[in-house]
Amino acid sequence: MSLFTLFPSNISLLWLPSGIGFLMCLRWKATAVPFIVISSYLVNLPGMDIGTVATPKLYTLISAIADGAQSYLAMLMFGRFLPTGVANPRDLSKFIWWVCIIPPALTTIIITVNLWMGGYLVYHQLEGFYISLLLADGLGMLMVFQVYNSLKLDPLHFKRPSINLCLSIGLIGLIFIIGIYLYPAIIYLILPVLVIMSFELRLLTVASISTLTFIGLISITHFNLGPFVALTDQATSFELMAFTFACAITVFGLALQQYQMLLTRESGQRWKMAAEHDVLTGLPNRRAFMPALTKEHHRSVRLGHTYCAVIWDIDDFKKINDTYGHDFGDYVLVRLAQVMRQSCRDIDYYARIGGEEFAVLLPETDMESGKSAMERFRAQVAEEVFTAPDETRHSVTISIGIACLAGRRIKETELLAEADKALYKSKERGKNQTTSYCRDSMN
Repeated sequence: MSLFTLFPSNISLLWLPSGIGFLMCLRWKATAVPFIVISSYLVNLPGMDIGTVATPKLYTLISAIADGAQSYLAMLMFGRFLPTGVANPRDLSKFIWWVCIIPPALTTIIITVNLWMGGYLVYHQLEGFYISLLLADGLGMLMVFQVYNSLKLDPLHFKRPSINLCLSIGLIGLIFIIGIYLYPAIIYLILPVLVIMSFELRLLTVASISTLTFIGLISITHFNLGPFVALTDQATSFELMAFTFACAITVFGLALQQYQMLLTRESGQRWKMAAEHDVLTGLPNRRAFMPALTKEHHRSVRLGHTYCAVIWDIDDFKKINDTYGHDFGDYVLVRLAQVMRQSCRDIDYYARIGGEEFAVLLPETDMESGKSAMERFRAQVAEEVFTAPDETRHSVTISIGIACLAGRRIKETELLAEADKALYKSKERGKNQTTSYCRDSMN
């Protein structure tokens, strides 16, 4: 961790192990505490084993126990005040207070007093050391947890990097280069770049890039580069950690807010999809078909074009259901929906608008072309063979009604009603046929 310290002080500006220890306690509860204590002891002993201290191992052990207690206390606070985790900015404020501030504030008192009694610190250093260690532990928890939490909320998806991601990484890299070699103050532009990223990229991506960015910022400060180089190490550490903490909270909070907005939007889309689609066939339903009809009608009227509206249904479908059961009837519906998909053009719009009743919009189609297309579809349906539960094989037929706008000044609902009348005329004439609407023949 020497990379995250300012010479000649031994105060770490970013204590990532505090975040790792917290995650260990979240995963393994109290079982993780001995491992945290042992790890902390082994890591800190070389730096605390100096000739002026009589019992460095004792003071190192006390500090290590405080580190373990901090991780365990943070886990307890998290379970008490954030039982459902951190999923929005309101949760983040609780996390900052109860996890990143309260546990480190308590255990840092123990560590500070312990080091003062051991002779590592003198009285006038206590305040500065306490604040620096508090910020280092809190920042470490925040940095590690935001990646962990984002990974839970927004699982990793291996996709081709987007243009926004490449531009963001490139821009941050450019800011670092200019800040190191030309104008240190330009480093402050990292915050608005990360804020924009939080609106454009996924939560996990934002969390990962922001964490690496702040680690890089602390690293260059270690080499006296960037805008956070003050007259004293203490002033430098305070400026750097205050900026980093504020930026990290801001970016993580905005990323969480954007994540919640994305969830809301996706939930709305799912509800809309469910409300406007037939569960059995996956086709749009009447709720979706009527707006599509209105849109096509207005477009055709405005441009002076024509289109056809079609309604068709399955002949004697009730008999199929009564004889072979509803499961077989559903199978017939699904299969005919698939045949309709295959026979329609990309610009056509089709839907299931009733039990065995379907509708089709044929944009840019006159009556002759529409009727020919529907006749081909009817022939395809007649060729389909369905195996009933008793292993007998059956075919089904459909009756079709079609109406065409053809430059007439009528409403779309009137055109659909004409197609419906043509459908019933097909039924009256013996079924298994296509009838085009004609006012005289309908009477």
